[in-house]
This record gives sequence, C-alpha cells and structure tokens, in this order.
Amino acid sequence: MIRYIIKRVLLLIPVIIAISFIVFALMELTPGDIVDAMITGDMTPEDIIELREQFNLHRSMFYRYALYMINLVQGDLGISMVTGANVWDMFMSRLPNTLLLSFSALIIGMVVAIPMGIIAARRAGKITDNVTTVFTLVGMSMPVFWIGILLILVFSFWLGWLPASGNRDGIRSLILPAVCSSLTIMAFTTRQTRSSLLDVLKSDYLRTARAKGAPEKIVIRRHALGNAWIPIVTALGTTLATQLAGAVVIEQVFAWPGIGRMAAEAVSGRDVTTLLGTVILTTVLYVLVQLIVDLIYAFVDPRIKSQYMSKRKKSSSSTLLHRKPKINTTASDKSANPQINFADNPADDALKCNNAPSTLSAIKETPMSAISKQTADAKADNTRQDAKETPSLYDRISDDRTLLSKQFKKRSQLGDIFHHLSKNKGAMAGFIIVGLLLLILVVSLFISFDAVTNIDMSRRFTPPNLRHPFGTDNMGRDQLLRVVYGTRFTLGIGFGAAAVASFFGIALGAISGYFGGIRDEVIMRFSDILASIPGMLLGLVIVTVLGQSIPNLILAVGLSAIPNYIRITRASIMSIRNQEYVEAARAIGLSHIIIVFKQALPNGLSPIIVTFSVNLGMSIIVAASLSFLGFGVPAPYPEWGTMISMSREFARSAPYLMTFPGLFIMLTVLAFNLLGDGLRDALDPKQKKR
Repeated sequence: MIRYIIKRVLLLIPVIIAISFIVFALMELTPGDIVDAMITGDMTPEDIIELREQFNLHRSMFYRYALYMINLVQGDLGISMVTGANVWDMFMSRLPNTLLLSFSALIIGMVVAIPMGIIAARRAGKITDNVTTVFTLVGMSMPVFWIGILLILVFSFWLGWLPASGNRDGIRSLILPAVCSSLTIMAFTTRQTRSSLLDVLKSDYLRTARAKGAPEKIVIRRHALGNAWIPIVTALGTTLATQLAGAVVIEQVFAWPGIGRMAAEAVSGRDVTTLLGTVILTTVLYVLVQLIVDLIYAFVDPRIKSQYMSKRKKSSSSTLLHRKPKINTTASDKSANPQINFADNPADDALKCNNAPSTLSAIKETPMSAISKQTADAKADNTRQDAKETPSLYDRISDDRTLLSKQFKKRSQLGDIFHHLSKNKGAMAGFIIVGLLLLILVVSLFISFDAVTNIDMSRRFTPPNLRHPFGTDNMGRDQLLRVVYGTRFTLGIGFGAAAVASFFGIALGAISGYFGGIRDEVIMRFSDILASIPGMLLGLVIVTVLGQSIPNLILAVGLSAIPNYIRITRASIMSIRNQEYVEAARAIGLSHIIIVFKQALPNGLSPIIVTFSVNLGMSIIVAASLSFLGFGVPAPYPEWGTMISMSREFARSAPYLMTFPGLFIMLTVLAFNLLGDGLRDALDPKQKKR
C-alpha cells in the first residue's frame, strides 16, 4: 500500500507540469495583459516599458513559464499581479473557509442521503421509492445558483433568520451555503445508495442471514450496506473533490471567501500568477481526495484490501490453495482406493426407497432391447392418437400464418428500445417535455430580436397577468418572450457542447480501446490531466481567453466533458474488440479505421447514448452557471442563466423575474435526466421486463 501511495503522489508531478503549462499558455492568449490595467494618463513610454520589464513581459512566454516553474520547485508560488500579496498566503487564508463549507455540506448530505437511499431500496417500486426518485432527479436538475438565491430570498429577506452573505456571523453564516451545497450531494448520494443496495438486497448471502434469524437492521447494516459501500464512497469522494476544487458558483452567490471565488477574481483581473497557483493547488487537492477515496476502498471492502497484501503472503496463500487434498480410505481397503460419495446422484434416492430391491432386480432381469422396443411402440401409439385427435393442426397453422407472424415477429433493436421506453413512465414524461421544448424552440425562431430587447419603461416591473404571463423586467421587456427566445441558446449550447465532447471523446476513446499500447497510455494520460482541472475553472479560463460568445461557450463546456466520453467509449470498445466479427473483419483485410468506426463502435453505442443524454443536462447547467457568473452568453441576449443573474438584485421586489427562467432550466435538465434513465433501463438487458 505504501508503494501505491508513493506511485500516486509521484504521478502528480507530470499532471502539475501539464496543467500549469496549459493554463499559462491559455492566459497568454488572453487579449491584453496586467500592465494594460495599470497604465495611467501621466505615464511616459519609458515608464510603461519599465513596468513591463518588472513583470518580465518583454521576454518570451517559455522563459516566463520556466522561471515560474523554477520558483515553484522552490516552494514559491509567486506574487499576485493585482494585490501584490503572496499567492501561497492568499490561498492558505481562504482554504479553511472552503474546507469548512465542503465538509459541512458533505456531513449534511451523508446524514440525509444514506438513510433515504436505504429506505428507497427496501421499498422499491412503492410510493416511498417514487418520492425519493423524484427528489433525487429534481435535486440533480436544479442549478445551484438558483437554489442559493431562493434560499437567500426566503430565509434572509422574507423571514430574516439567517444572514444573506459573508462569514461574519459564525455558524449562522455557514448554514445557507452549506445546505445549498449539500442538496446536490444528497441527490447523487441518495441515488447511488439506492442503486447499490438494489444490486445486493436479493443476494443469496442476505437470504442466508435472514434464514439464520438475523434481524433486518443487522442484515441491512452489516451485510447489504457493507457490500454496497464502494459506489457510495465514490459518489461522496467525487462531490467532495469538486467542492474542495472550488465551488465557484456557491461562493459567488453567498459571497463566501473561498478558493473558488479567489480563482474567479483572478480570471476577471487577468492575474496569471494567482490563477496558476490556485489551479495547481486545487488540482493537488482534487488528486489527493481521489487517492484517499481509493484507500478507503480497502477499509470498506476486504476484497480490495487483499490486493495490497505483500508478495510473501500471496505466495503462501497460493501454496495453500494448490496443495493436494487428502483422500479418505477405509482401513480394510488394501488397495487404498478412494471412497466414492453418491450423495448427489439422483439414482441414490431411488435405491433408498422401500421397493428399491424389486425395482433393481426388475431392471436387471429385463433385456435392454425389450425396454427400447416397448418405449418406441408407446411413442408411435401416442403419435397416431394425436394425429387422429388433431387432424387439421397444420391446416389451422397455415390459415393463421399472418396472425402468428405478427404476434411473434422480432422487433428491431430501435423498435425494442422504443417498446421499453413506452413502458417507462418517467422516460415518457421526459420525452414529452423534450418534445414541448423543441416545439418552443421552433416558436422562438419566429420571434424577432427587437421584440425581446426593446425597452419600454412604462411597463417596468409589471407582475404576471393575462397580457404578460411572466411579467416584465426592470426595462419593461416581456419575460415570456425572453424565456421563449432563450430556448434557442439553452438547447443550442447543450446539444453543441455534448456534440463537441462526444466527437472528440468517442474518437479518442475508440482509438485507445481498440489499439491499446502506447496510444492508450498517451490518450488516457491526456484524459487524466484534463479531468484533473476543475471544469468550471477550465470554462472560465477558456471563455476569458477566447472571448464571450456562444461558440466559445460551447467549446468551453464541451472540453470539460471529453474525459467522461473517453472512459466510457474505451471501456465499451475493449469489451468487444476481440469478438468473432471483429476478428473476421481483420481476416478479410479491412483497415483498422473501418473496423473501429464501422464494426466495433456501432456495437458499443449503448452506454455512449446514455452518456450523451445525461451529459446534455449537465452541459446546460454548466453553461447557465457560466452565464450567471458573467462569462457566458453576453447581454442583451436573453439566456436563462444571464436572466437570473440580471434579476438577482430585484429578488425582493420582483421574485418572478428569476422564478420562470430557473423553472425552465430545471425542467429541461429534468427531462434529459428522465430520458437518460429510461434509455439506461431499455439498453440494459438485466432491467428489461418482458
């Protein structure tokens, strides 16, 4: 285990080098630099040159990067270009706040989610399970910035129980951001707990424990939950790592002074040194949390702990396993022939019956030819009798051939998927919502841009009524038209980001899974590096570098999802690359590219399709979050995240301004989640109910 820990820690070195270079190069591509913000009207050209030399901006990017890495090896993260403070001191001053927020959210989520998942699994298919499923899906579909604003509106503005922002009031300041952060943890962990327990609740060892008289609580706690901890710990570790890597949105909503907010401020201020230090340290935290999760596996699952045993113990165990068993013999048996146990022989039971001797003697006395002749005659008599009783059997089959062919006709794979989706109420609800959203998208194409941007101050802050069902905003613009118009941005960004991620991820994953070797190593290391960068921070950097536009936002959101597609596609291709039809394609001389993308990939699309549908919802939430932070779709375009951000300051007087865009985001993401769950069940043979 020590060697494993050392290996994982050493792997941090190339990850840090790659991530720091990527972020450094991206920030170099950003228009302008830190000196541009420092130039004043009374500066001479010589002063500007001297200022640039102070930050080494007159030298090449590679020189400055090498200088930064030399200082990093010595433990120096540099000085902030904006505040002049030491980056390490800034990070360490904010880290306790982030740790406090993250662990508080984790504890709240665990206390609620694990019991809820256990109850849902024990009552699968009942109303409790259905309510829990709805809770988890809604919790996964609600954007956290919208939940945060609603919590502030209710508990701070209306009730006045808790402070709205900051951390000046002790634990009272922590409650709202911790609860808001824990809602996502609750949803994911509850769902994972339920799914894991359902896989083990009907196992044989649980039936054995119940048969021995063990109480149900003991059966669930010791046996079922003990064997379902791995996925639950994984879900908890992943959410905790994301929180520690910087919950940018939560900290921005509640003005919480954590490292996520520090990174967002560094991106906005073009503070390359602070951003580099923050990204490097958050990456180290992210990888260390994943390492701790891997080590926890050994404590919750003895089978994994055995993998860390020394070679000596393994060799001794192997020797014991391969030792020849002793053969029992009777004392009177001079030839030492082994005793044969016929306990499992069905004929043994017959011999133990009362009439066994007579039966055995009858069998011995009857010739085998006579027995065979009697059996054949009996079969012939039965066949003739059946033919007399059903003389028109073949005629009736011929007459009803059309009916039988329709009844037993095998459905195509696509038809089989739709057949199972039609039986899933949740999937059909998601399908209907997606259909309505597409209809709204078509309607939005007939709305002009002027209709959603024209200002009419005489109608400002009109509450919802028959003329304006969603009310009007602070500039008198109709909110219904703006929400409908924003559908094109939300769906366009979601499908575009998922298309970018799936295109690159599927291509790289297919190559990695099919060829293996050095190509697999290179692609997977690239995937690990890209996955180690917090997705929200990567999106902030890319949008800042390339500028605020819809194509750049699609690229920023799509890049963070590529590692997931790589892993899913690689695993799918590896499971079928040695199948007979793939070997046959190689034998007839088809090229590897044709085999990968025309033979192997089409037969491994099932998990990729499910990943695509689920990733659509996540892409919509990430894009809306970036827009909320001011790095997404620029104003005056009415994107839903931007609309919520603009209406935040009017939450007390006009809460409807942020209510309807938030509901549309939630319903859109919920629809894709429901559809993804339905596809997962339809494509999984174990879940199909015929």
